[in-house]
Amino acid sequence: MRRYNERLILSAVRRMNGASKAELARMTGLSPQAVVRIVDELAEVGLLFQAGKRTGGMGQPATIYRINGKRGYTVGVEVGRSDTIIVLLDFDGERKAVGRHAGSFPSIDTVLGHIDGFIDEHLASTDLLSAEAFMGIGIAMPWFLGEWRDELGISVDQADEWRRADVADRLQAGLTWSTFFENDGNAAALAQLLCGAGVDLQDFLAINIGTFVGGGLVLGGRVHQGRHGNAGALASMPVCAAGKSDYLVHHASLYALDQAVCDEERAAWTRRCVEALAFAVTSANSLLDLEAVIIDGAILPACLDDIAAGLRHHFSTDAPPDFFAPEIRKGTLGNLAAAVGAGLLPLHASFTPDLASLFKKV
Repeated sequence: MRRYNERLILSAVRRMNGASKAELARMTGLSPQAVVRIVDELAEVGLLFQAGKRTGGMGQPATIYRINGKRGYTVGVEVGRSDTIIVLLDFDGERKAVGRHAGSFPSIDTVLGHIDGFIDEHLASTDLLSAEAFMGIGIAMPWFLGEWRDELGISVDQADEWRRADVADRLQAGLTWSTFFENDGNAAALAQLLCGAGVDLQDFLAINIGTFVGGGLVLGGRVHQGRHGNAGALASMPVCAAGKSDYLVHHASLYALDQAVCDEERAAWTRRCVEALAFAVTSANSLLDLEAVIIDGAILPACLDDIAAGLRHHFSTDAPPDFFAPEIRKGTLGNLAAAVGAGLLPLHASFTPDLASLFKKV
């Protein structure tokens, strides 16, 4: 219970981007005495620090505590179908370096080479790779990276390399440090939850528009993974578009859009995307009754604005009569969402509360 409460406090401070002891007591439901003790102990071991005073209320100014970013570092990797993005994060989730390798569909050896090169460039000449400072590597990738081969235009051999059951073992074998794996949609949702547009939300669907559209689901302030870790994966969600039954991947993915196309062609793709996303969001929200839907991804800001505006217009005019429309939010992480979420995995594994840990299995 003590360990759980420590993680609860750290998680609350992280999502609130700094909080007083009184605010933490209100948010977590812990007693003020317990919060005082836990916060003081976390500050003593260097996980929290006093970030200043907040004035304006009644009584004495409140001391604000924040996560100590220098307490540790992680590397996050998104293995995509057309690029590999790598980020260096500190313990507070702040990005310290970003690398991107765009090009053809990746091989496992290529990904490992990119990771080694990034670590050599940004960490090898420092003392941050010590066991105490470096907390590990997070890797986010689609569970079905080699699928939809026709859409990607890749060979059978390229696809088969990522279909093998030992992909995670082969990646781990090529790395010296502890490595954590997650579906790219779940990783992007985690990033939105902890340091993106969802920090004030408990229940939302994160839609990530990339080479293929994907997503992640947050319920009760936690990423809901599902039985196979694939909850919220939207590519194969059935939709009705242009009067025909199809899958969302064919209407809301960037493989079908050259972002350098003319305005008229981009507008036509955006209309198709909004129509299909509206169908998918209606289905998801009818089942889950969400607070919000967050739209983000590797897409031009103007196009993201148009998609968000199109969804808001749809739900203001065409929603079913018994439908509580979720708020439509634009994300701010862009094409870094999954990589940032991957970098948060080592932190999440060690410092996030887990109710299941409080109960023994019989």
